[in-house]
Amino acid sequence: MNLRTTIPAVPMDAALAYAALGIKVFRVRRNKAPYANCPRCDKQSSIYVPHRPEDCRCEVLTCHGFWAATTDPALIRRWWTEEPDANIGAPCQLNGWAVLDIDPRNGGSASLAALEQRVGPLPGTTMQITGGDGLHILYLTPGFDLPGTPFPGIDFKHNGYILLAPSVHASGNRYQWLGTRNEFHKPTTAWPDMLLPRKQRTAIPAPRPRVRRSPFPAMATQGRPGGGKMWTVEDLVQHVMDGREGNRNNTFFFAACRAHELAAQNLISLGEAEAALMHAAAAAGLTNSEARNSFDSAATRPSDRAWAA
Repeated sequence: MNLRTTIPAVPMDAALAYAALGIKVFRVRRNKAPYANCPRCDKQSSIYVPHRPEDCRCEVLTCHGFWAATTDPALIRRWWTEEPDANIGAPCQLNGWAVLDIDPRNGGSASLAALEQRVGPLPGTTMQITGGDGLHILYLTPGFDLPGTPFPGIDFKHNGYILLAPSVHASGNRYQWLGTRNEFHKPTTAWPDMLLPRKQRTAIPAPRPRVRRSPFPAMATQGRPGGGKMWTVEDLVQHVMDGREGNRNNTFFFAACRAHELAAQNLISLGEAEAALMHAAAAAGLTNSEARNSFDSAATRPSDRAWAA
């Protein structure tokens, strides 16, 4: 049974409630930054002592940000007695979570709607309204790294952390669990299989319909005139995300060439395709300059009539 727990409005009481559920928490400043490292732990300091964050032995108990997260009620009381209005942070992977962070200010709502049109509704799970009117969708960790920003306005929070209700956003709005009673229940739903890299999926995805929509607004494409692979922008983004380490530049360059060719045929908006591919490149580990050079170079490359992936 997954009982719901009403989260108190007072930060210390809320932090203790989370800890009682086995959730590791730590203090976060109002600007979402974790606490600064002490000189012995600051890599830029002349007295830095090399060590792993989880092995830190300094006396600054919030020194390493989310690595300091704890369920120790005595330490939690000490932290929030010192700073009663501190926000509550929770590391994602250390708590066994992977989180979809939807930011509507950067197109996240449209990206989520288009994503669900493509793969179907996401499984129901624990959700939190963020202080910025966004959404946190909590699932269980898949057990390996996920790309950071796979779509505009959507982040996969896995190695980092999120704020928990009743933390306060810079806008003054509070984070809140869905519902009128601010009730939290620990997520038990696995990370959606359709959001895994293709090589990690446990089942073959259902066949896509013949008329498909891109996960990015206003970017649905048609098949290539004359036959060949029916590339869509979503295919190109997936191609970049599935690129093997050591070959990611070539994979991205191929996708950029296809994007320019589709745009030349008025099948897609080049500007929107560029934004989507640049996001995918960053998520795949390419630097902005690497991706920018490849995308610009693709504009001058002769059309590849073979269209072979």
